Amino acid sequence: MIPFALTSLASAATFALKPFEATSETTDLALTATVVQDNNILSLSYLLTGDLSKVVIPKIGEAAQREDRLWEKTCFEFFIKMGTGRSAAYWEFNLSPNGGWNVFSLPGYRQKLKEERAFLQLPFSTQVSPETLRLEISVDIGVLRQQALVGRGQPLHMGVSAVILLLPHQESFWAIAHPAAQADFHHPDSFVITLAEITPSTS
Repeated sequence: MIPFALTSLASAATFALKPFEATSETTDLALTATVVQDNNILSLSYLLTGDLSKVVIPKIGEAAQREDRLWEKTCFEFFIKMGTGRSAAYWEFNLSPNGGWNVFSLPGYRQKLKEERAFLQLPFSTQVSPETLRLEISVDIGVLRQQALVGRGQPLHMGVSAVILLLPHQESFWAIAHPAAQADFHHPDSFVITLAEITPSTS
């Protein structure tokens, strides 16, 4: 798949996320992600619409703290990679509607996952109604270049995805692209957004 390019500062694009497997439950849902980049600041707005009575949504704002294994429940995710290929370093961001969050760094494809300590907090907002769930976040991605041990000077690529837990306990995997035979948000070809050049953060 040809990457979607965000080539200018403060540029924006909205992407439709599709389930890896369409089911009768997922056909009643739609998920989009709007990505806005303003130099170091990357903003995302996820919008899930449809019959949310089928979705297991963690209690909003219940736990605004770092948590592990958020992907086992409804969780919105994005990935940022420095360079291309399986050997490129990348980061995984996990966001739960309950306020839980985490950021992990990986030096290569599914290798040595560890918490990224450059982020001590990751505030975001969540709003929910019977037919819509919106989650919004803005994050300074300039710090990622400072943390990278390899790949400095490489372009940044991004993947956007989500795990939506459906009743009674059915996981559905949503992403802009599903390039593999199995759902795999880490797959190198899942990073279909090319970010504009950024200035390393000095903070």
